[in-house]
Amino acid sequence: MADFRRWLYAFAVVALLAGLTIPASAQTPLSCTNNSGAPVIVRQQGITEQVGDLVFVCTGGIPTTAGQPVQQVTFTVSLTAPVTSRLTSSTGFTEALLIVDEPNSSLNTNPILNCGAAGAPDTGASGPGVCQILGVGPALASQTYNGTAGHPNVFQAHQLSASQSNSLVWSSVPFDPPGTGTSRTLRFTNIRADAESLGISASLTAAQISAVVNVQPSTSVPITQPTVLVASVFNGVTVTSANQRLDFTQCITENGKLFGGTGFYFGQSGYGGVSGGGANNTNGSSSYYVTSTPTVRFTEGFDTAFKPKNVSYFLANGGYIGGAWQYGLGQAGAAVGVGPLNTPGDSEQNVPGALYYTESGFEFSPTALTYPNPNPPTPDGPPSQLSGTIGGTVFSDASTGIAGAGVASQGTRLYLNFGNIPQGVNLYVPAYSYLQRAGGNYGGTSTTPGNPTVYVSGVTTGVAILVTTDANGASSLAFSAPNISGSAPASAGAGLTGAAPLTAVSLTSGAGLAVYEVLFADPGTQESLDVPVVVAYTAQLNMNAPVGLPIPNQTGMVTGGFAPFYPGATAGSVSLATARPASSTLPIPRFTGGTPVNLFLINKCACNLLFPFAANVGGYDTSIAIANTSQDPGGGTSGTNSYGFGSAQPQSGTVTLWYYGIPGGGSTTPIPPQTSSAIGPGQSLYYVLSSGNSAQGLDNRGAGFEGYIIAQAGFQYCHAYAFITALGATPTSVGVNTGYLGIVLDKPGLPRTAQIGENDAH
Repeated sequence: MADFRRWLYAFAVVALLAGLTIPASAQTPLSCTNNSGAPVIVRQQGITEQVGDLVFVCTGGIPTTAGQPVQQVTFTVSLTAPVTSRLTSSTGFTEALLIVDEPNSSLNTNPILNCGAAGAPDTGASGPGVCQILGVGPALASQTYNGTAGHPNVFQAHQLSASQSNSLVWSSVPFDPPGTGTSRTLRFTNIRADAESLGISASLTAAQISAVVNVQPSTSVPITQPTVLVASVFNGVTVTSANQRLDFTQCITENGKLFGGTGFYFGQSGYGGVSGGGANNTNGSSSYYVTSTPTVRFTEGFDTAFKPKNVSYFLANGGYIGGAWQYGLGQAGAAVGVGPLNTPGDSEQNVPGALYYTESGFEFSPTALTYPNPNPPTPDGPPSQLSGTIGGTVFSDASTGIAGAGVASQGTRLYLNFGNIPQGVNLYVPAYSYLQRAGGNYGGTSTTPGNPTVYVSGVTTGVAILVTTDANGASSLAFSAPNISGSAPASAGAGLTGAAPLTAVSLTSGAGLAVYEVLFADPGTQESLDVPVVVAYTAQLNMNAPVGLPIPNQTGMVTGGFAPFYPGATAGSVSLATARPASSTLPIPRFTGGTPVNLFLINKCACNLLFPFAANVGGYDTSIAIANTSQDPGGGTSGTNSYGFGSAQPQSGTVTLWYYGIPGGGSTTPIPPQTSSAIGPGQSLYYVLSSGNSAQGLDNRGAGFEGYIIAQAGFQYCHAYAFITALGATPTSVGVNTGYLGIVLDKPGLPRTAQIGENDAH
């Protein structure tokens, strides 16, 4: 019995001691679990793509005792692609941020306070970017990072050395375990990566970017699933020629008034329209429309590949209605064919986890003092809508440059880099062009879908506007297009409401650049942007002899893609090798070079004739007549006229003669070719071997010649006749003579009437 009592007493002591230790032993072990969600899609061409946020929710652990310094830990995030977040200081700080406990959101309405701002000094022995936080005790652990003095909730990363360019480090961040009464959220944001370095996946599976989080001391913050898939890499844009023009002809003037410097606009009939005065001649009404143009089409690879710079662009040019962004809603000009073209300053994008669908990231800059209202404007993402002015003190720090965190240099830009443009050609592009859903109707007018220069309510999904840039397509936002805020001026003629003005492309040695910036794009649909390229020239076949202007048989090309662009070879002053590393000065976003496509071809106008025998020997002479038959009865009108003729355009051009045979005077030196002056439509060239025709620019180098002659006329429609007679004979002279039709050497395909009667060859 005594032994039993002793054991009972011993058990009671053990039970008492156990009871005294329950609060400590019942603490939940600290654990941080990945809550990052699905990876985002990034553009394969992108050098500075925003990857998905890394989000970890921490529970358990023992909160820091009130008044005691919170333990400092170092977080390192390493990607499977180079990190290209903007460098914000010369000491390696970047725009990448660690945000604790989701301040300024519906989950936590505490204000934002960054380490280094007033109330959160970072002037201690550890240097910039390091702040001390004192614990508030277990009962108030949820307030450790409440954004008040001494309790910052935003910390800035710096990048390791160039040899470790895929890693970001947050040094000596105070981490207070939340305990059992609350949780702690760690959000790593504003991380950008060089997606193009991964190349295009050889399999059907998209290339992917992963991130892994490490913590030192290694046991201080246990993280489950530290490796997170943060991005899938897809093609961001496809560039095609939507209306390739390979049928221009050298001897037919295209948009001659435009080539001459007269201002033009895309009219109500769109870029396929024709004015009452004709599409190509230099006369006609003031409401002159350009001809059907070659068109470059940019098609999004996925719904969010095209993005404005900041959420303010969405709000200034449209609205969020019915669960979607809609361009032009309630905006001035939206009902008259011209959608809004507003370029506001930035608004704050300062709600953690919100989806703003812009090139900028988490932005709380002193230069962006407006707030979306509600903020964010859409209910996307974890937070719900908030009022517009929550946010605390904007980012500031004297030495880390955090004020520039998240701020993009521009919205998505799309470039057209023209090359091999023939001498004698000018190019023009519209001041702005509207986006439409991919696969939509691109052949309409101002009253139907399809005209890229006219806003159509309910069909137009966004807009891009011409900007001035450097050779890489980079610069601060500067619009180069005139009259971008309204319709064409009255001097352009009636009926041009909503027409887009044209801007000349500056060409040097056949090369030039045009860049458009997206002001609004629907993030909920795949879109296309069409850019019509107006080709303008005046037929000048008497210039640049014997080729003439514009230079024929030279395919005009364009390379298109995202801008600013940095191809492998140097473009402008910056090459791809220079653009790849993280930078403090290069723009965000930036991309690799794009895709070249053929755009237009100017075919040489020619009618090639063979005169199989011509002689000025043995008392004989040869006369040749070549008629320029491009002047039809009622010619120059559209379609078949009342005379039964089609729409051949009057042409003018020179005639070049080549001599093959025996030169005169016993010479063995071949006779060089000679070229006449221009022969106009409805006119004829007359040439006699023995005497030439000085009035039409031909000498008598054929005197004494015997052989055959090939003539090339600089106009498409020609017929010829040769007459061999006695030297010096007159029509009444008696003697041997004969005549024949010149043989047309060209292939068939140029008949102008709808009836049998004209042969293309003889």
